[in-house]
Amino acid sequence: MSEPAAGAASPGVRPARPSRRDRPERGYLLVALLAATLAIVLWSQRAGTLLERIDRLTLDLQMQVRGPLAPGTRHPVALVSIDDRTLQALGGAAPDRARHAELITRLAAAGAKAVALDILMPEPGGEEADRALAAALQAPGMAKAIALALPDDSSAMAGAPLEQLLTHAYMRAKAEALAAESVAMLPKGLIAPTPVLAEAAPIVGHVSSKRGVDGSLRYDLPALHWQGEWFPTMALRLAGVALDLDWSQAEFLAGQAVRWGPLQVPLDAASRQWVNYYGKAEHFPTLSYIDVLNGKVPADQLKGRIFIVGATAFGTSDSVPSPFDSGLPGMERLATVTDNLITGRNLRVSEFAPLIELAAMLLLPLAAAGALANWSGRRAGAVLGALGLLLLGWAQWDFVANHRFLSLAYPGLAMITAVLGATLLRGHGERLRKEAAVAALRASEERYALAAQGANDGLWDWDLDAGEVHFSERWLGLMGQEESQARTMDAFTVPLDANARSAFEAALQDHLEGRSLQLHHVLQFREGEQERALLVRGMATRDAQGRPTRMAGSLTDISDTLRLQRQLVHDALHDRLTGLANRSLFIERLEQLFATGAPLGVVLLGLDDFRALNEAEGTQVGDGVLRAVARRLGQRAGQSQSVARLGADVFALTFAADLMTAGQDVQRTPDWVHAQLAEPLVVSGRSLQVAGTVGWAHRSHGPQDAAELLACAEMALALGKSRQRGLVRAYDPADQLIETSRRWLHDNIDLGLLRGEFRMYYQPLVRLEDRKLLGFEALIRWIHPERGFIMPGDFIPYAEESGQIVAMGRWTLMAVTDQLRAWDALGFDGEIAVNLSSRQFTEGDLMADARDVLARLQGLDPHRIKLEVTESMAMANPHQTAEALQQLAKMGFKISIDDFGTGYSSLAYLHQFPFDTLKIDRSFVMRLHAGRDAVEIVRTIVGLVKALDKQALAEGVEEERQAQLLHELGVHIGQGWLFGKALPVEEALKMIEKQQKEGRV
Repeated sequence: MSEPAAGAASPGVRPARPSRRDRPERGYLLVALLAATLAIVLWSQRAGTLLERIDRLTLDLQMQVRGPLAPGTRHPVALVSIDDRTLQALGGAAPDRARHAELITRLAAAGAKAVALDILMPEPGGEEADRALAAALQAPGMAKAIALALPDDSSAMAGAPLEQLLTHAYMRAKAEALAAESVAMLPKGLIAPTPVLAEAAPIVGHVSSKRGVDGSLRYDLPALHWQGEWFPTMALRLAGVALDLDWSQAEFLAGQAVRWGPLQVPLDAASRQWVNYYGKAEHFPTLSYIDVLNGKVPADQLKGRIFIVGATAFGTSDSVPSPFDSGLPGMERLATVTDNLITGRNLRVSEFAPLIELAAMLLLPLAAAGALANWSGRRAGAVLGALGLLLLGWAQWDFVANHRFLSLAYPGLAMITAVLGATLLRGHGERLRKEAAVAALRASEERYALAAQGANDGLWDWDLDAGEVHFSERWLGLMGQEESQARTMDAFTVPLDANARSAFEAALQDHLEGRSLQLHHVLQFREGEQERALLVRGMATRDAQGRPTRMAGSLTDISDTLRLQRQLVHDALHDRLTGLANRSLFIERLEQLFATGAPLGVVLLGLDDFRALNEAEGTQVGDGVLRAVARRLGQRAGQSQSVARLGADVFALTFAADLMTAGQDVQRTPDWVHAQLAEPLVVSGRSLQVAGTVGWAHRSHGPQDAAELLACAEMALALGKSRQRGLVRAYDPADQLIETSRRWLHDNIDLGLLRGEFRMYYQPLVRLEDRKLLGFEALIRWIHPERGFIMPGDFIPYAEESGQIVAMGRWTLMAVTDQLRAWDALGFDGEIAVNLSSRQFTEGDLMADARDVLARLQGLDPHRIKLEVTESMAMANPHQTAEALQQLAKMGFKISIDDFGTGYSSLAYLHQFPFDTLKIDRSFVMRLHAGRDAVEIVRTIVGLVKALDKQALAEGVEEERQAQLLHELGVHIGQGWLFGKALPVEEALKMIEKQQKEGRV
């Protein structure tokens, strides 16, 4: 027979199995490959998702580690801010275009190099103002730029047409189809300057960009595509001005770069220019708009600079989070991008970045798993830590020196995942070895088998027959005893006091005598300055007669657990920020005090405008204010007192004393609380003046329990904040009735609208000449199912105050519209007047409601609906009211000015209101026969109406002689009980039918 071939297995012989060493090594390799695969999958899917935010946070961290950078000085960029001081100086209004023109002229005269208006101006701002700004833009001298927007979230089109903007687009642009589609933002609309400004502006650039998933703007888009043209950013154009470059030479290569003479801007595959942020807000030199406008800034601070003009006033500016600031103004971001381009410090992604990142995600997990597989934990940790620090240091050096960045998050994730996986695998192997050792120990020693059943910590074994006790080394360490000292069960009681010793011995005896299934007792004692708590557990074995023969168990250190439990209990009843009692603990203590029957008062301090302070100064300062207030309230006359924090900005304390005749306790505790804010608070080295309102209540005011007493104080505080802010207000039982009524109205007005409890009543409008019916005024009425007819004066004022009048006003408009359509079908061709509330102008969407009315009219003439506004309401904000009324008039509605002559003097603005009717207030009608004054006033109003070719309507006509005199004075229309009261729909319809039969409609 021939010999078997070399390497072939002999028949009947099994192939060799992998050695035990090979199997763990394969496990480590598998862990490394899984970690690398996970990181690569997440890395490849990160674009446009939350995973990208993880990646970009490392970029933010690199900037923060690098620290702030100073802006360039060769071609310095500065900001002109339309700030709160500017708005205050201009009477609360933003600067108009004439002021922009004046500002540009001042900057040009001072020798500024360029100015850019970071302000969208798609709508005309007035012919004269637009001409002034256009002239300033066309003036020779420094470069001027204005902004356009290319939004990707709106298809809005505004401003100049595309043809007017072609000279501002790239003249050299190359974009393959794939590269063009890969641009990070694809605009859907164009918001350009007005044609006049677009024609005049030497430079127009877009200021649009796309926020990341976390709201940040980490990159700029030097070119955006719109209808066949590529438009540059304003930042790029300003950089060209700084470097004196010819715009016709600029070239855009999609997904590659912008090449413009010496200005070379590398772009990534999505045509993004990454922004290198310099620092917090106002890192660039910033001047107030009003100071520049008024010539208060020296010329040497303006000469040679590139200025960006934008808004930073509260509520007017856009802001973005940056690595250094949670709210960086948009114009400062534009300045940063511009300076990046001028100084060449814009960030760039290495062309080899994907390969480097992929290699790191493959090699780092292999290195981590290999180190943990072959070295000790300490050595592996040191080597891997050094490797990680070396790679991070190299990446940070490249970032600072060359402005290049890599994705550090996912290589780091791959390495950390591999370390965790390898550590778990290593721990699993060690656990298996330990379990094998324990199993061997169980096989060799019976007493350790019993101890292992009892516990896993310190072990003890007591042979009752021999009188011997064995304690493990862990047990000795926990109890702080030497083996020579621990011979009997008395070793458990060595650190205990007499009471604790007796409790342990009783628990042990109960178990030995069969009164407990298991010994379970906590030993508590002090060890130096530290409190210790050790849990003793054990179980006895018994002979056939039930007599214990052996007992074994464990000793577990639960000191940290008890401390944590105590901390949790404390945190559940205390405010973490100030350490004061919280609402739950305060109520518990208040109930205990109330139960004693002693005279008792509760004082609440609410900080005024604390939310605004938090937003303006930051939560760190706000937290400091709260702690400072807590300290002041906690000490009185050198004595500490119990204070609680009931809410974000509300503190509470109690006093046990009767009220004096002056209305407070003898120590005047409410006044004392209020006085604690008289002196400024010192927070983080700053002096802050904080105001507060105090509300308080006393047991003598009538509350029946602690909850009612606290509720009374809270009501006093709420009323104080709404009516007497900054003062001390005591609870008044009468306020409860008012508050109950107001609460009932608040709850039931909305329910009434939902349930259809409101009705429209209609009061006739009659032509005085022949008493023909011209129409009706719609008046709302409330028919409550329980309270019956509720007068308008009982619910409309509150609805106005609470804002519920907005929903009520909308419902009224729709109900009247439907009623007019129904009556029109029956032959009624008159009009219906409807009252509008001032809050519909300021809080509701009145224009949307008006459009809904037009749709519901289904072709009926909107002139048949007359919208009434009172003179006082119109004059509260005449410009805004005039603008709104003009829009409503353009829609076709009639406008009526109600209660004319009783409010503000509105003659100066009357020509701005597109009204059809002036309503003469009933107060003048009632006094017509009481003297000449009222007659002359009415005659004057009628003369004014005739001069304006409008109608006059007199309301409150109750007597025939009033109607006759009004007709003689020239009043066209009358309204009042003489012609009919406000009628429900059915009765109004009967009046219409009667007038139709008589031919008087």
